[in-house]
Amino acid sequence: MRTSRRVQFVAIALFLTQLYLGQRVQAQSSSNQPGPVVSDQTGFLYQPSRGSFWDPSVIYANGQYYMFSMYHEGARSAAGGGSVWLATSQDGVHWKDYGVVLQEDGFKNNTVWKQYVAKVGDRYILNHGAFTDQGTNNNLIRFYESLDLIHWKYLYEVPIDSKFYLANGRWDHMWMMPTNAGKSSDGCLGYNVADPIDHGGFGMMESPDCVHYHPIKAPAILADFKVPTMEVGGIEKFGSKYYLIAGNQNHHGFYGYGVYTFVADSPMGPFRPDLPAYRLTGTSGIDGNYYIHVLDAFVKDSPDTLVSEPFTFRATTGTGGQGVWFLPMRRAIVDGEGHLRLAYWTQNDLAKGDEIRVDAGQNTVVFPPGQTDRNAIIRVATASNSITVHTDKSWRPFPWLDSRKTRKGVLVLNQQFDLNKGLIVEGTVQARSLTSRGYAGPGAVNPWQDAKKTYAGFYIEGINNGLGTAILLEAGEPQWRESLIGTLRLDTDFHFEPLDATGPHSATVTGLDNARSHTFRLWIRGGQMELYVDDLLMQSFFFHSSSGRIGFISQESEAQFSNLKVYEMNLSNWDSTGKK
Repeated sequence: MRTSRRVQFVAIALFLTQLYLGQRVQAQSSSNQPGPVVSDQTGFLYQPSRGSFWDPSVIYANGQYYMFSMYHEGARSAAGGGSVWLATSQDGVHWKDYGVVLQEDGFKNNTVWKQYVAKVGDRYILNHGAFTDQGTNNNLIRFYESLDLIHWKYLYEVPIDSKFYLANGRWDHMWMMPTNAGKSSDGCLGYNVADPIDHGGFGMMESPDCVHYHPIKAPAILADFKVPTMEVGGIEKFGSKYYLIAGNQNHHGFYGYGVYTFVADSPMGPFRPDLPAYRLTGTSGIDGNYYIHVLDAFVKDSPDTLVSEPFTFRATTGTGGQGVWFLPMRRAIVDGEGHLRLAYWTQNDLAKGDEIRVDAGQNTVVFPPGQTDRNAIIRVATASNSITVHTDKSWRPFPWLDSRKTRKGVLVLNQQFDLNKGLIVEGTVQARSLTSRGYAGPGAVNPWQDAKKTYAGFYIEGINNGLGTAILLEAGEPQWRESLIGTLRLDTDFHFEPLDATGPHSATVTGLDNARSHTFRLWIRGGQMELYVDDLLMQSFFFHSSSGRIGFISQESEAQFSNLKVYEMNLSNWDSTGKK
C-alpha cells in the first residue's frame, strides 16, 4: 500500500510539474548540468562559454548568486536574443554557466530585452521588455513566475498605457520592489523604461500582490535640464532617502553610455538628479564607440548592498578583449554628504591567486629618452616594494626636451607579466606637486608658478613599441580636477591622446589630494583594466595590446608608489570547490 501511494504521488507530482512549465517556455534540465564551464576568452569576471549576453542582472537566493541575462546563440558581439541565460556563483566572484532557462516561443516577436527578477513569497517573478512585431519599439513587458529560478511559466504582458505614456515610445524592463521595505503583503512598485507624456525619465507601475502590475503616472523629476528616456537600474533606500540609478548615452555632456543617480524622499518621488555625483559610472565618450560600460543594476536581496555592471568591447579595436564581460560587483555606499558611490567589495579578493615576487629596483626609465644612472634627467629612487619618480632633476635643453612643456617621467618594471592570465596590483600612491604654491622644487625660476597640471598614474606598455595605455590621476582641488585615460606613445615626446575623462559631476574618483597618500587597486586582464583609489571606483576601461610590462607615471610631481604587491588572478583555473 505504501509503495502504491508513493508511485501515485510521484506520478501526480510529475504531471503538475509538466503543467506548471506551460507550453510557451522551455527550460534546461538541471539534471543534465555539467561541471563549471567558463569562457575560453580572458577578461573579468565572466562571459558565457558560447554565444553572447547583454544586460545581466543578479539576485541572491538559496545561498548563491543567480545572474540572468538576455542571450543570443550567435556572435559574441551581438546584443539581445530570444532567450534568458543563467550563470551562478557561490561567492559572487567565480561564475559558471548554467545555460538557457527561458526560451521565448509562440509569440509574434520572440525577442527578450533585459530582465529583472524579484522574490514574492515562495516564488519568483521575472519581467523583460518585448516587442509586438518585427520593427516595432520595445512596447511590451512580459511576466513569468518560477518556484526555483530555473523553470519559468508565462503569466501575462502589459502594453503601453497611452494615458500616461507616449504610444509610440519605449516600454521596457522594470525594477520591482515592495512599497514598504520587506513587506510584499503591502503591494509593490515598479520602475520601468518609458516615455512619460509630460517629461522624460522613466515610468512606473504598481501591484497590490507584487505579481500583477498596472501602469500609473510617472513620478516627477525636478531638473533644470532635459532628462532623456532612462534605462532603470533599480532603486534602494539608504537612511531616509531613495536612490534610483538609470542610464543612457549622450547625456549631461557625456557622449558615452553612463548611469546616473536620482534621489527622492519618497518612492513615489519627486526625484532630483544628484548633481555633485550625478554620473555613477560610464565613459565620457569615444567617437563611434559609445558603449563601453552598460547599465548598472542593484543586486536583489544580497547580504551586502551591491551593484553589478557589464562591460563591452563591441566597438573597441586594438585590444585583446572580446565580447561582453560581467565586471566585479561593487558595494553601494552613501558618503557623508549623501552621495551614492561605488566601493570595492572585499569579497573580490577571492580573485587573487598567488603573489608574484617583484623587485621594483629592476626598472627602466622609458621617458624622457636619454636617462642613465650617470646622466639622470629625472630622479628615480627605488626599494624592493616602492618607486619614487621625481620630475625635478635636471631638465636640460636637449633637442627633445622643451622647457616650456610639462616635465614628465615614465618608468616600467623590467619584469613581464601574463596579462591574459590576469594581474592585480595594489599599493599606495602619493603625488606632491612641484609647481603649486609653496613647493616649486629646488632651483625653480618662478616659485609661484601654478599653471602646470600635476599627475601621477599608471602605464601599460604597448606591444612592439606600439600604443600603450596611460591612466593619469590629477593631484589638485576636488572641485575641478579630472583624471584621464588614453593612449600613450613614447619617442622623443610624450604623445598622449585622452579617450576618457572623469571629472566634475562624477561619483567615481576624479583624482588625488596633493601630498596625501592614497591606496590603490589596479586589475588588468585580457584587454580590461579597473582602478580603485581608497577603495572607491575610479574607472573600468580597456587597454591596448601590451608587451606585458607595467609602469608608473609622474608629471610635474614627486610621485611615490609604495607598499607594492602584485598577484596573479585565479579566474581561469578555479573549479566548483573553490580550489585552484
